[in-house]
Amino acid sequence: MMSVRFQSWNYLVAFLACALLSALAFAIGQMTFDSIPCKWRGYSADDFLAYCRSQRYADYEHGAFYYGLEPDIRSNVRNAKVLFLGSSKIQAAFSTNAVRSYFDKLRIDFFVMGFGYAESSRFALSVLQRSEATPRLLVINADPFFTEHVSVPGQEAFDGGPAFLWRLALKVTFQRVHRAICFAAPFVCPESEPAIFRSKRHGQWNWIGPYTAEKAVPFDGKFENSVPSEEIAKAINLGERFLRDVGLNRACVVITGTPNTFYDSVGIAQTLAAALKTNSLFPSSAGLSTLDGVHLNLASAELWSGRFVEGLSPILNACLK
Repeated sequence: MMSVRFQSWNYLVAFLACALLSALAFAIGQMTFDSIPCKWRGYSADDFLAYCRSQRYADYEHGAFYYGLEPDIRSNVRNAKVLFLGSSKIQAAFSTNAVRSYFDKLRIDFFVMGFGYAESSRFALSVLQRSEATPRLLVINADPFFTEHVSVPGQEAFDGGPAFLWRLALKVTFQRVHRAICFAAPFVCPESEPAIFRSKRHGQWNWIGPYTAEKAVPFDGKFENSVPSEEIAKAINLGERFLRDVGLNRACVVITGTPNTFYDSVGIAQTLAAALKTNSLFPSSAGLSTLDGVHLNLASAELWSGRFVEGLSPILNACLK
């Protein structure tokens, strides 16, 4: 009698396991069918698929950072001596060879930790805390960065609902499947959907090419929008709380504004830096162009970020002593 019951239990366990594996295989199949057109030539040992314009994949970087899903990503944020914080503007401005070469020459670990979807300080602080980051120098693109805004992907990561976590697990798996299929049989991967790849080591984006073509919209120094004074006051209050939570010497916080025609980023950054008693740095914007009026194009990002890190040297030396 006991033997019959034991066999019945084994059959039930085997059935449930098979059902679960079948459901997983079906879900991965759906994800693959929907997202196989994503660009794939940006994959490397260091770069993962941070975003693809497909219905099922879309944003992955928020969940990857919040839950530490990519190998070494949390330790790389934790060990970075210099962290760059902001939105996609800072990703565009500092995802350059000029920045990598500068810090590699000094043998200083850095990480560019901006996010798409106009993400701001709330999500960034959570990632810093969950990663137990201990930077010696922070560079913040304030346009303004200190707001209560949380993007849809950021809020989904905060909530951690079962459906979101399931999709996140499928995205982790899909990347490995996508990479293997497309390297083995590139003819089945049309690369019709734009994608952004991201470095696990430095956080830099690879997006000019995989996501958008290089363009040159001249930066004329004019601005389309202004930030109301009450919003600046809120940003100052939120900035005080953010910097207090981070606990870094204000002399080792550098506030800047990447050149764009949407906001007067330099003016906003100057106001915030003065109120928060931090450093500020504004390289020349002469001769620069943007992709879309908001993000520096790659050629200008190389030029502007090179000027920036050279100007950063005295502050960097003082903060790393």
